[in-house]
Amino acid sequence: MYNKGLFHKWVPGLGNLGLIILLLVLLLLISPIYMGNIGQMMSSTGIVSEFFLLGNFAGTIGMALYIPMIMRIKMRFRSKELMITALLTMAIMITVIATTTSGVVIVGASLIFGVAKMVGMIEVLLPVQFILSRNGEKNRFYAIFYPAALILGQFGGITASIFSQSLSWQGIHFNAAATLLIMALVCVVFMHNKRFAKKMPLYYVDWMGLLLFATGLISLAYLFSFGKQQDWFVSRNIQVAAITATVAIVSLVIRQLNIKRPFLAFKIYKRNDILVGLMLLVGQGTYMGASSIMTIYSTAILGFNWMTNASLNLMMIPGMITAGFVAYHWTKNKIPLKMYIFSGFAAHFLYTVMLYFMMVPQLNITQLFLPQMLNGYGMCTLFISIWIYIFNKIEPETMLLSVAPIMVFRSFFMIALSSSLIGWLQYELQWQSVGNLALYFDTITLNHNPNVGLIRDVQLGAIMAANKRMLGFIIIAGLGFLTFIFLHQFGAQKYRVARYRTNKLAKQRRLSEQAVDIAGSVI
Repeated sequence: MYNKGLFHKWVPGLGNLGLIILLLVLLLLISPIYMGNIGQMMSSTGIVSEFFLLGNFAGTIGMALYIPMIMRIKMRFRSKELMITALLTMAIMITVIATTTSGVVIVGASLIFGVAKMVGMIEVLLPVQFILSRNGEKNRFYAIFYPAALILGQFGGITASIFSQSLSWQGIHFNAAATLLIMALVCVVFMHNKRFAKKMPLYYVDWMGLLLFATGLISLAYLFSFGKQQDWFVSRNIQVAAITATVAIVSLVIRQLNIKRPFLAFKIYKRNDILVGLMLLVGQGTYMGASSIMTIYSTAILGFNWMTNASLNLMMIPGMITAGFVAYHWTKNKIPLKMYIFSGFAAHFLYTVMLYFMMVPQLNITQLFLPQMLNGYGMCTLFISIWIYIFNKIEPETMLLSVAPIMVFRSFFMIALSSSLIGWLQYELQWQSVGNLALYFDTITLNHNPNVGLIRDVQLGAIMAANKRMLGFIIIAGLGFLTFIFLHQFGAQKYRVARYRTNKLAKQRRLSEQAVDIAGSVI
């Protein structure tokens, strides 16, 4: 009656493994919006770039919305039903994005796409986690899957950029939709019809709470995406978004504190290790948001096109591979996480320092390879180490209740906040630098060369000056994070108490940990 696998018994072992890997790679590569193709999407649809940025955030929010429902949905429906529905939904939504000229439709389709993608990822990653960690050790899963997921994400971006030159960005989406439909047909033939476990009802799901959760996050995403374009709180739309986000989040908190079966746990945020982990996520989000400085420099100063920028991002892959190798041996030998976390922040710190001194008008692309490798190592290391640190000591009954807010904080809130603040500050500092350079230009240069027009040089100099000031602020913040990590005590508990768990509680903990590990690996 029950079968925790995905495919019929007559499917051979190698075929089973091949289909799982094929589905996993497909789900990791396909996205509703490829950031490298935003320029083409804007020019062909006439939609401002902020809607595509908002759609990108909406995809992440959609993936997070499914997390509180993982156990209920998984126990209620068959794996075949979930996988086929997810693939078909993704194909429909990605086709809608390719054919619409409405920014609102793009955001809504991306949100639904994110939910469907997480449904499919959960189904595929359960057997993958078993394959990578048969003895129950999660270290091997972390060390192998996190780098693989991040690397495939980079390949997805560069692949979309390459093929969009000949197929256009709509062609990329249509081909992705066709591939999803083919894989749905494959699942119809090869996947079994048995259930994963005993059927569980859906009426315990807090649908109103999920609606408030989605409303608050989408409102925040709108604020961060359109804040700079609409001059922040001068705009009535931004004011409404801020008020809506505040009301929705406050209502959600009150509701979760008073209902019988909440899907969010707030008591864990009183713990010191959780607060420290959130602070580390602030640092990680700051560095990830700082990647926009590199994009501004390579595009405006060095004149790289979107294809060259996508190729440059591939240089992060050696750093990600190194981070996975180090993580595997670090956790295998049970070395405390303190210095591994320190190494991730140190790599990001060196990345910003090198960019600071490389911020010159002319630079060979090969000179940016080492900084990009450091950036890739730092990103992958912090994804692995901070996740392990935060969820290492959370109780099984609160694990699934706490993962969604933390993942939203890591993958959406901090990245969106830091990116929007860095973009706004860079713009303000650029105008300040233009004023300073214009004063020098007017009083000295024109007196000696009245026919010289160097307005473009003044603008480029202002961009570099603003970038350097932003990098200086991030370097100072990085020194603070490194000092804190060096002085803080990361390690095992001083005293341990043996506790006996019932078989039911142990099984619940294993299922919760699997769901948390899988969800954290995807978002």
